Amino acid sequence: MDILPILSEIIHKKVLLNDLKTMDFSEKDAENELEYHINRVKNLPETIKAYRIVSVNDKKDINMTKIGSHFALNRSNLVKNHSFSTGSGKKYYIITANIPKKEVDVQETIHNNILYPQENEITVKNKGKNVEIVSIKEIKP
Repeated sequence: MDILPILSEIIHKKVLLNDLKTMDFSEKDAENELEYHINRVKNLPETIKAYRIVSVNDKKDINMTKIGSHFALNRSNLVKNHSFSTGSGKKYYIITANIPKKEVDVQETIHNNILYPQENEITVKNKGKNVEIVSIKEIKP
């Protein structure tokens, strides 16, 4: 089977298996690893609390209607591991958001978790258009 319905979304299993094989996974290990990632997404809560860091010159410069696509599931790991060298602004803000599970881009989330497992992120659809922003706080690098 090349495609799998997950959370009412189709993922392309073959593409994800190829991602793993390029990382020297055997066929069996790649299938097991993919199953782990699929189950991880399936088991996310209906509302996911997640975090994002943005760099802007002023809080008013944050695009509140499309807050962004990549969100970390662990706040302290995000802050600890963030490079603080990306972005176009002089100030950094951490955004706390509630994300409906149906807004998770399953294919991209699994793909990114395969390629960047240390980031422990989810990717949301439509640049976060349907994300509920809980708070935005300035942080110092």
